[in-house]
Amino acid sequence: MRKAFFLFFLTLSVMLVPAACSSSDTVTVSNEQHAIPAHFETYTQEGHFSISYPPDWQVDLAIMEAIMEIARSEVEATGPNAGIENVSMLFFCGKETLDGYYPTVSISIDLRSEDYRTLDEVDSANSLYDELYTPGYKELSRKKEIIDGREVSILDCQDNDPNWGKWRYIQLTTVEGDFVWLVTCACEYNDFDEWEDTFYSIVRSLDILN
Repeated sequence: MRKAFFLFFLTLSVMLVPAACSSSDTVTVSNEQHAIPAHFETYTQEGHFSISYPPDWQVDLAIMEAIMEIARSEVEATGPNAGIENVSMLFFCGKETLDGYYPTVSISIDLRSEDYRTLDEVDSANSLYDELYTPGYKELSRKKEIIDGREVSILDCQDNDPNWGKWRYIQLTTVEGDFVWLVTCACEYNDFDEWEDTFYSIVRSLDILN
């Protein structure tokens, strides 16, 4: 369970890393509509956001402070400029197991800095940091979509950390006002085929309400 938390916050820490080149010329923007599965549950934080997830997953907001403490210690030991002082965790949900939650989805926001204002700049910085500091990191695909009139980036990636093994992630990134939003779904690499469609449905269900 901790592995999913670790990569989630590691990705958020890249706002201070020099950005690579813009990826706008390598990504196709899709306006395809994606319906939320009818059987999904929806969590709404009034005036802020909503997100949908499978009905057998559990929302656990009480665990978020413990996750933040783990993330702070992990990220601070990872590499230079890996601060998460401006990060706020908004949501955590997963399928409850005897060992915790698996698979999982998390939502967090981070302040945009002057150097990372656009979605392309944020994506480039994220990719650069992960390539430098995430063991076994590999970007499998990244594509732009328009969801409810908002441009988002959806990343499919994997890593292979010696302590946690090989994992696979679907992560949506978008910018709104002064904030970067990230929605991250995670599972072990060998389980990804089972959860791929679910992950895409979850991240695409994000609705920023303010």
